[in-house]
Amino acid sequence: MMTIDQIIEYMEQTIAQDYLAGNKVNLRQTQTAAGILMAAADSVSDMESARRFRLVAAQAANQLEAVERAEQR
Repeated sequence: MMTIDQIIEYMEQTIAQDYLAGNKVNLRQTQTAAGILMAAADSVSDMESARRFRLVAAQAANQLEAVERAEQR
């Protein structure tokens, strides 16, 4: 069974790869997935996991914005 640490590590690696590739679709998908997992953690009162997934979602959103800014230049 996967752990939350493994899921977050995978998501962070995916965010980095997608940022470098300029893959906006995957960045949005990772942001959405992290948000869903955050909500699931919230629903069982696992505030630490919810916080961690919130940070991953924010990281994906920030990298997506960076890719979009770079495209506008």
